[in-house]
Amino acid sequence: MLNKFFTKPIELSIGEQNLKFCSLSDFEFSLSGRTSVPSKKITGMVKFSLDELKKEARTIKEIEKRFVGILSKSIENPDSINRALREMDAQIFSQDHNWRLIIGALHSGDDELNEFRRVALVKYMQYLSSRQEIIKYLYSEKKRSLNDASDSDAGGEFKDTIMLENTVFEPISGEYSGGEMEKMPKGENVTIKMKPGKKIVILLSKNSCKLVAGESGCKFIDDVGRSYDLRIGKNIIGRDSKSDIMMDPKLRDISRMHLVIEMDDTNTLYLTDLSAHGTYLPAKYLESHTM
Repeated sequence: MLNKFFTKPIELSIGEQNLKFCSLSDFEFSLSGRTSVPSKKITGMVKFSLDELKKEARTIKEIEKRFVGILSKSIENPDSINRALREMDAQIFSQDHNWRLIIGALHSGDDELNEFRRVALVKYMQYLSSRQEIIKYLYSEKKRSLNDASDSDAGGEFKDTIMLENTVFEPISGEYSGGEMEKMPKGENVTIKMKPGKKIVILLSKNSCKLVAGESGCKFIDDVGRSYDLRIGKNIIGRDSKSDIMMDPKLRDISRMHLVIEMDDTNTLYLTDLSAHGTYLPAKYLESHTM
């Protein structure tokens, strides 16, 4: 999809600049460098207290939830993203890398910009993920540098730390964290062609599941071995009771809407991660992917 070229360039006015893009690939490339956190922002975050870091992490998580809802609806109804972004307060977007101006520029134009809007939202979510990683590191370092507290205070701090890391931050992926498995880019489409007999380990956060291809379709095997047939079209996996494949509600590191798997009649799977804690695949499947 990113290789799609337009008969005439798409123009966006971002601040005082008038930029032209001949393809979605051009636009995606222009945003790739905006997913990191500027050094000035990091310097400011270093001064945050533990409470301020927790507040920042929770704010980002709430914003992500809204974006996940928008992206999910756009998979089924691509035109819905236009109205959804227009209805959002521009102040919710950071001014880092001119993100607020970029999203504002996408408010003008009709539905021909919807694919651009989706790419921008995905890249902004990746920027938020970069901020979360820095918050996680700073929180860990600040916590480590604190003096030993009394037994009662330490108990409260320990409980608070476990709550924060389990609900806000990405858990460690155990035996798969050494490079064998890699995290899917959030919101982006990863394509896997499944041949009969093929089995792929897939981690929903730290929970090991499998994708298995048979002669007449594909199955998803959850963390306790339950098997689910994937249907042609969209399959939502998560803790939400409305999910097509409902994971154990006690698995708090799995999001309510964690992963979307779309399957066509050739057993080709299109995976989209919408989770807070990530979805992991063998690295070879992430060497090249398309939106």
